[in-house]
Amino acid sequence: MTPSDPLLIARPAPALRPYVSHYWLSRHNRDDRQTLLPDGAVDLVLVGDGASVQAGVYGTTTTRQEVALASGAHYLGVRFHPGQSRHFLRAAAAELTDTHEPAQGLLAFDLQDLPEQLAAGPVFALLDALLERHLQACPPSALPLDLAIRGLALTGMPVAQAARVYGKSLRQFERQFQLEVGVGPKLYARIARFQHALRRLTDSTLTLAELAADLGYSDQSHMSHEFRRFAGLSPAAYARQPVDFLQDR
Repeated sequence: MTPSDPLLIARPAPALRPYVSHYWLSRHNRDDRQTLLPDGAVDLVLVGDGASVQAGVYGTTTTRQEVALASGAHYLGVRFHPGQSRHFLRAAAAELTDTHEPAQGLLAFDLQDLPEQLAAGPVFALLDALLERHLQACPPSALPLDLAIRGLALTGMPVAQAARVYGKSLRQFERQFQLEVGVGPKLYARIARFQHALRRLTDSTLTLAELAADLGYSDQSHMSHEFRRFAGLSPAAYARQPVDFLQDR
């Protein structure tokens, strides 16, 4: 074990993939803070220093946020897909937006002996087993809203069309979306496009103007405005930053 291990990311078991995006693990952290950017997701985070473990739930953010980290600690996270934390938490996503809370009382399942495995052990396999047991005991139910969430994120469909997919009035759709995702559908669509832009910044051969057009921004200035709104940086400045510790990649 080196003094500072690399960030590990793993996909969950197939049965969990409709609900859980991925797990991430950082042992022997050496950073003192980390930047979080809006992504529409909720995370369960366990932090251990070898003597004790704390668990917290991080809601989605609407602006750039800085989170203090403990030097030498081990961090384990579960990233839920947008709108899917409802299967694992007693709190609605809207209650957690732009904040984080202790996990005690919020989790719909028991962490059991997972905290003892933070320093060493097959934590990803244990997470799979733990979350699968929970879903077997409390089978998840699909909502028409899930299709609308995916449509807004993957295809950029207009909010009015997403509301028709949901099958309710626009006002009902917006209220339910806010409750389950933590932000309204219009803001979520902007965040989803911003996240697409983040991922393509480092692997695209397009110029910034071409990338902006390809992603549906009105022009490069529009994309830059959204980057400053959500990341506090221009696209070019963001591309020079290190990969975010708790950020979806």
